[in-house]
Amino acid sequence: MRLIVSDLDGTLLGPDGTIPAVNVAAIREAHEFGVPFVVATGRPVRWLHCLAPIADLRPYVIASNGAVLYDLASSRVLSVHHFDADAVGAITSEIRSAVAGVTFGIERGDLFGLEPGSPSEHSDFPGVLHLPLASLIERVTPAVKVLAYCQGLGCDALASAVTAAVGGRATVTSSLVHDEFGLAELSVPGVTKATALAELCAELDVDASEVVAFGDMPNDAEMLDWAGRGYVTADAHPSLIARFPGVGACGDGGVGRMIRTLLIC
Repeated sequence: MRLIVSDLDGTLLGPDGTIPAVNVAAIREAHEFGVPFVVATGRPVRWLHCLAPIADLRPYVIASNGAVLYDLASSRVLSVHHFDADAVGAITSEIRSAVAGVTFGIERGDLFGLEPGSPSEHSDFPGVLHLPLASLIERVTPAVKVLAYCQGLGCDALASAVTAAVGGRATVTSSLVHDEFGLAELSVPGVTKATALAELCAELDVDASEVVAFGDMPNDAEMLDWAGRGYVTADAHPSLIARFPGVGACGDGGVGRMIRTLLIC
């Protein structure tokens, strides 16, 4: 094991949105053994305050589902893959024609906007723009991620419908499972957590076989496949539980306990 990478929500973080103490301690132990820790999340770079307990370890952050590589220590974007305004306009038009009741959010990394009425969990966050789609495209591009919301479809069904609508013009995934609304997340074609991790590991001279990865949702699937060893939390998406060994629930420090076990081995 020469590198550890973990998703945040539902994996490294507990239900309260903080890193359990056992996970913090294990990451620090791994650092002392010379094993770096990398974060791979769907979150944008402006939403990484939860990493304060390990920020001094200077972890790289793969953000926005692989669209951004971020140096947490220097608050600096190292690389970015984004849609331009024309691309956002084209794919949102295609999705709206194919999926009834869909609304959109656009993520720039430093700014996020939603169409009015979008059922996003972040709709009440300070600083979120609420504008018609044409205005969002003008204000919040280039976009590292486009989000499609629909109250009439679950996350898996919506992601499937969006994938069919856009074809190869975007990478489509999801990071949620609940009954309140569906969410599909779109990145530039070919961009995933796995592709960003592979590029970073090439720079660090770390082979995939030497990487241990942790995740819980479909947006982690490619990363878990790419890594030499992939693990999922007990409450992960059913499609991942069927394919990867588990480490316990996210709130119980399952990631930290597995890291310690691997360090001993």
